[in-house]
Amino acid sequence: MSELQDTISRCEGGLDHVDRVLTQWASARPDLDTSPVAVVARLGRAAAYVDAGVNAALAEFGLTRAAWDVLASLRRTDPPHRLSPTELYLGLMRTSGAMTHRLAGLERAGLVKRVPDPADGRGMLVELTRKGKALVDRTAPAHLANERTLLAALSAGEQRELATLLRKLLRTFEGEEPVPPAKARVGRRRASP
Repeated sequence: MSELQDTISRCEGGLDHVDRVLTQWASARPDLDTSPVAVVARLGRAAAYVDAGVNAALAEFGLTRAAWDVLASLRRTDPPHRLSPTELYLGLMRTSGAMTHRLAGLERAGLVKRVPDPADGRGMLVELTRKGKALVDRTAPAHLANERTLLAALSAGEQRELATLLRKLLRTFEGEEPVPPAKARVGRRRASP
């Protein structure tokens, strides 16, 4: 029995998609060390499931994850709950164009407003409105309960262990590049000549 098969047979709950991928690679190219796939592919798949679960729960409040992230970022700041658009887009890993579009929608909904920056006569700040604050405060308990549900397969100790490992990984990435790169657009690339 191979080391991979032995590990899989000892896992609780049987195989997942990544186990099947690893088994296929072991058969097709036994010379390759595919151990990084066991982590990287699972991170990607888990993130997709978590994003879908978070978006579904936030939709009950008329929000998307992107909108929630903006509103929650403002709510976490000291009153009067203001940040510059640049602070928002850098902190939330969005492009400035995407942030401008998102802020316009939140402003139309009455959840944020733009106010002059008292420290810079030419600048503007984004401020959480009373309506926006009420929505965040009403949504936060349900959002956190949903996140607990999404992690329910892991014990409290396993969640702490995973958080510690992910922190270690992120500190390495953030040491090289403090703000993660925005998601690249997926599309067809022209072939090199």
